Amino acid sequence: MKPVCVPEKYEILGELGVGGMGQVYHARDRVLDREVALKVLANQYALHTEFVQRFQTEARAAARLNHPNIVQIYDFGETDRSHYLAMELVRGKTLKTELKRVGRFSELQTLDLALVICRTLEVAHRAGIVHRDIKPDNLMFTEQGVFKLVDLGLAKCLHDDSGNTMTGQSLGTPHFISPEQITGDRPIDPRADVYSLGATIFNLATGRVPFDGSSGPHIMARHLNDPLPDPRSYEPQLSEGFCQVVGRMMAKDPDHRYSSMVDLEQDLLELKRGVDQSSGASEPIASPNAVFTVPSQGLKVSHTIISDDESLKKVARRLADYIGPMAKILVRKAWSKAANWENFTRKLAEHIPDADDRKAFLRICQRIDEGGGTSALVYPSSFMSILTRSNVSDSRTISVATGVDAALSLNEAEISRIVNLLANRIGPVARTLVHREIGKSRCLEQLVSSLALSIADETERDAFTDEIASDSKNV
Repeated sequence: MKPVCVPEKYEILGELGVGGMGQVYHARDRVLDREVALKVLANQYALHTEFVQRFQTEARAAARLNHPNIVQIYDFGETDRSHYLAMELVRGKTLKTELKRVGRFSELQTLDLALVICRTLEVAHRAGIVHRDIKPDNLMFTEQGVFKLVDLGLAKCLHDDSGNTMTGQSLGTPHFISPEQITGDRPIDPRADVYSLGATIFNLATGRVPFDGSSGPHIMARHLNDPLPDPRSYEPQLSEGFCQVVGRMMAKDPDHRYSSMVDLEQDLLELKRGVDQSSGASEPIASPNAVFTVPSQGLKVSHTIISDDESLKKVARRLADYIGPMAKILVRKAWSKAANWENFTRKLAEHIPDADDRKAFLRICQRIDEGGGTSALVYPSSFMSILTRSNVSDSRTISVATGVDAALSLNEAEISRIVNLLANRIGPVARTLVHREIGKSRCLEQLVSSLALSIADETERDAFTDEIASDSKNV
């Protein structure tokens, strides 16, 4: 079956779905003998220069974001007026699928998910790219438990001056679109993703969208003009602080929102820690008639509790490799005074004498900030109980990428060590799981993330991961 004109190297096996700009096919790359998802620009758009430019922007944006939690591109190009993208094929569940099944997520589950999404978007924003279509359907977890941000079809480089946004053409999904994307009267920056993530969080925690209507234009008009409903009008048990954060995220004026995902993450962490948010001045930010208000300066975040933040423990362990046992004290002291993550890690790097070692340490810290270390972000612990009740039939096939093409290769000694470490925690089934997951994994980090999901106790999961990492370092 070959319904579209694509290079001969791709054999079309079936259809996966229809996106905003074209069709997505299940295909096989004959040259590399692997299955891929092939996205093809719709025929009616192929002759429009602006649509073609946007399609190419998607490919370049995704190719630049070589990160395990963000969709990647294997190949893209054009042939006989057909433009295509080839992406890795992975089966997994979207948050939209899970939301339909469970109705709504608890506040803790929503916060855990929001933190994973927030940290992944920060990676894209740091690379100068705004997603522009954040919604539950574009957020998923693979069968191996790795979080994926998918469908960069509307992504736009922050420094792109080509004017790809067409006059009168709203980009994004009506239920989650930011006001500035609707009006087109100001440049689109990361705060558009903050708004859409706010609408997504609202949806996850209540099972309802913030604004609904009889048509796309009707819904978008409500985004522009209606005050934001209080999430507690749907779910009274939600905390005041949670509603305040969502309110600030969905401020109609971008200047009243969180300026970055880094700032947002601080308040999400504060909410998760359960710190009282009732104190402090507040101001309306959605409209003069907003149902609720949010703190004008954001929530105060306690940076002093190192034991509550696994990322700080990882930084301390890495710093100790260079300067010894004083690392933990220095990390605690620097964290108590740091303005942000970059300032924190650079202060620590000053204690490392060698310039190359300082650079290596900073690279490690950036990886920790982006995804908890060398591995990809995986299922939040509070979300695990939901996924273990899911039916396999709920899964859908979607295009994502690990960013690693080569298959994982381990010798017998390495495999035996992993089996023994896992067996100590789950019993003799460990051998079967290890050999099964090795065949699916592209790198050691992905293998470890997959195997860790079989360990029920969170502390034991962390210990298993740390022991593997320690072994790898000593090889």
